[in-house]
Amino acid sequence: MTFGFTRGLVVALGMLAAVPADALVIYQSAAYSGVDSGEYILSENNFMGAVFTLGRTTAITGIGAQFGGFPGGNIFGAIVPLSSRAAFPAGKSTDLADISLGHVVFAVTGATQDLVAPLPLTLSAGTYGVIFGSGQFGATGYAGLGYENTPSGSPTLFRSFFSDDWASFSDTGVRITVEGATAAVPEPAAWALMIAGFGMVGFAARRRTRTAIA
Repeated sequence: MTFGFTRGLVVALGMLAAVPADALVIYQSAAYSGVDSGEYILSENNFMGAVFTLGRTTAITGIGAQFGGFPGGNIFGAIVPLSSRAAFPAGKSTDLADISLGHVVFAVTGATQDLVAPLPLTLSAGTYGVIFGSGQFGATGYAGLGYENTPSGSPTLFRSFFSDDWASFSDTGVRITVEGATAAVPEPAAWALMIAGFGMVGFAARRRTRTAIA
């Protein structure tokens, strides 16, 4: 009987290990409206970013935004650490490579689009900035970020506009997103089988101990 429950425990653990990871939006500054043409041009002189906070270690899978404004070529997206939600990235905007935790360069062409670029990266709990622009990391293109999206709460945005420094940005209709992965919730039957298996293994261990003492 003990063998049966132990085997059941192994099966339950296998079920938990086999649970797939689901991608999800873990941050968005605004919900996509689908009507914006993209007005804030990203270039080597104009970077735009948003602040997001993680409460635990998280596997990031991608970053994105709502692009438009007759985009062309490629742009970069990068994630940098921030000391607080009110802080700007450390250092000058022209030196993002020195503080970037991860970046991606991707093509932006065609009409208005809500685009996500893959960026596999594991981040610990803390506050971060996700920044888009051109002129660094090999990106040489341009694109517009729209401003007619629907703000999600009170997003904190910042930019570097024809300057090496950073400044707050108040147009909260700009859409910037961060995607991550999370394990799906196990089926109740798997939890029940696992708990029962642990209980029987513990009972069998105590029984063997008492037998040995006797």
